[in-house]
Amino acid sequence: MNGYVKVWKVKTGEINDLIYGHFIEHLGRCIYGGIYDKNSPKSDERGFRKDVLEAVKKIQCPILRWPGGNFVSAYHWQDGIGPLDKRPTRLNYIWGGLESNEFGTDEFIEYCKEIGAESYFAIGLGTSTLDEALSWLEYTNLDTPTEYVDLRKKYGNSVPYRVKYWGIGNEVYGDWQVGHSSANEYSEKLRQYALFMKGIDPSIKVIAVGADNPEWDLTVLKHAGKVIDYISIHQYHGSNNYYDTVASAYYVEERLQLLDSLIKHLQLDHIKIALDEWNVWYQVIPEVEIIEKKMIFLEEPYSLKDALFAAGVFFALHRKCDSVQMANLAQMVNALGMIKTNSQSIVLTPIYHVFDMFVNHTGRTRLGIEIAADRYSIKAKSFFEGQLSFQLHNVPYLDGSATYDEKRHMMCLALGNYYLDKNLEVKVDLSDLDVTKDANCFELNSSDVMDRNDFENPSRVQINSRRMTIPDRVFSLQIPAHSLSVFEFPLQTGIN
Repeated sequence: MNGYVKVWKVKTGEINDLIYGHFIEHLGRCIYGGIYDKNSPKSDERGFRKDVLEAVKKIQCPILRWPGGNFVSAYHWQDGIGPLDKRPTRLNYIWGGLESNEFGTDEFIEYCKEIGAESYFAIGLGTSTLDEALSWLEYTNLDTPTEYVDLRKKYGNSVPYRVKYWGIGNEVYGDWQVGHSSANEYSEKLRQYALFMKGIDPSIKVIAVGADNPEWDLTVLKHAGKVIDYISIHQYHGSNNYYDTVASAYYVEERLQLLDSLIKHLQLDHIKIALDEWNVWYQVIPEVEIIEKKMIFLEEPYSLKDALFAAGVFFALHRKCDSVQMANLAQMVNALGMIKTNSQSIVLTPIYHVFDMFVNHTGRTRLGIEIAADRYSIKAKSFFEGQLSFQLHNVPYLDGSATYDEKRHMMCLALGNYYLDKNLEVKVDLSDLDVTKDANCFELNSSDVMDRNDFENPSRVQINSRRMTIPDRVFSLQIPAHSLSVFEFPLQTGIN
């Protein structure tokens, strides 16, 4: 026996749907040529790519962050409203090229409505002002006889959008950012923005910029903690080395735990963590290709190993469900995208399939679980923006999460075998649960961890499903090497 898993029917936390969120930015082909392409026969009358829409709807995107990212630091929202032929074309001097402003506030709101997602707006702190932020909030959320509400109605939207989530700034701790500032400078600006925006609309939730730096984060929390609702953290990792990549998920968990400890130390229990940018990103810096006469910028070729990193992040988010209540994969399409497009079709990367498995085949109530298996220590390297080295201990070869899906009356067991070349026989003890003998299994795997999907072979890495029968409530499962498996066990009686 190589592993042991026991699940109890005790509820240990509620997993927020918002951890399965996404992010789009005016970067490369993420928006133009990705989710929006008015000249494509694949698009509807609004310019939305129908095949991308279908794929996004399947994974039930709960929240979508926009317009950046770095892009927002030089963005002026009024450039992107009104008749398309009246909107100015600007230099996109953040990421290069031109910005047509065809996709703006109203188009983003319409897209969120179409996919059923909450809207998450990021406000720039570079070239824009507090007045711009307040007028944007007025435009989206109010129904007063005032200038920007009248403007929204003039453009055909009489009902307020009620945008709930507002991020104040993006990565302003970094010198690459327009509006770069110290923690003290940012904290005071954050406090003012949050105070006046909530004065206009008390229902909004404010996300502060966190830096994954205790000194910065403590300054922000101490100075503005009373007026914010979330603090963000960004995590990008990746390496050609398999174990360096998959182990990085546990580095992410350590950083989340550190930020959580700062919040608890200051007794700011109302503040939650937003992991509002995360992904694998290391191979395409700063490569640019030309495909179909379009600039292909930051289009990371995701493989099975990258998907297993994503699964590890979700295992961590399940464990941290009390404190981490939002996450946004960066990004959704093409540029660091989990979905790839060309003029004719789309490709769903292995990371997309991980979202499919967790969103559609796990529950939102976390259950008690014990996992016993071998562990290892590693000095891992992550190659985003140079090289980050970190020592990790007790990294599991077998990890997982047990959840309860109340709507479908299922106990869901997700297990990842992180051995590169060793199948695991795992003893599973469900004796505390009233499960039936019939179950469903969904497995993501391939012959090589470097396998990926592309336009020539779009289904090389895919989810395989099967029905299975368990002999008793204590039984053995075979978990293949380098794989993610999710098992659905129908329950005869619910979990109270």
